[in-house]
Amino acid sequence: MAYRPRTRIWTPAALGAGIVSLSDLKDHLRVTADDEDAYIQGLGLAATYAVERWTQRLLTVRAATLNLTCLPSGQCPIELPGGTVASVTSVTADGVAITGCTAIGASPALLIPAADWPAVTGEGYPVTIVYQVGMATVPADLVHAVKMIAADMYDARSSTVAGPTSKAMVSAEYLMAPHRIWAAA
Repeated sequence: MAYRPRTRIWTPAALGAGIVSLSDLKDHLRVTADDEDAYIQGLGLAATYAVERWTQRLLTVRAATLNLTCLPSGQCPIELPGGTVASVTSVTADGVAITGCTAIGASPALLIPAADWPAVTGEGYPVTIVYQVGMATVPADLVHAVKMIAADMYDARSSTVAGPTSKAMVSAEYLMAPHRIWAAA
């Protein structure tokens, strides 16, 4: 069983832009005017983050940092959030580098040490793992989920919606479900 403490801080780097271009979003929304371009780009970014939160996967490869209060005993693997790990940049405990760690898998990825994990004596979050994680290529169904969520936000510009709940999120969830990372039991 992988180590997944409740007390952890996971910080992925911010997205520079959404995964769907402004042109593609405007086509999907059937918008031809340019006066709402900044707003539509913001919706695309918000929709991308929504898909990442729901699937528990980063849709683009970028740096992420996982801070832990301690390390597991022995050679128990540590669960790395975010999806497929491209590389592990550094692992430190109490400011000392831990070398020889290997990341495997993607749902979730696991960090396996070459030897037993060291004892941690620092306070707060003395363990820091920095790694590159995310999808190299975004599947078409997740791209479409981003478009659907952005369109739903565009159509319902207020936080309250009169009438029945939008079916766009139900459809988007159907598209995202095969990609979701479920927590290990």
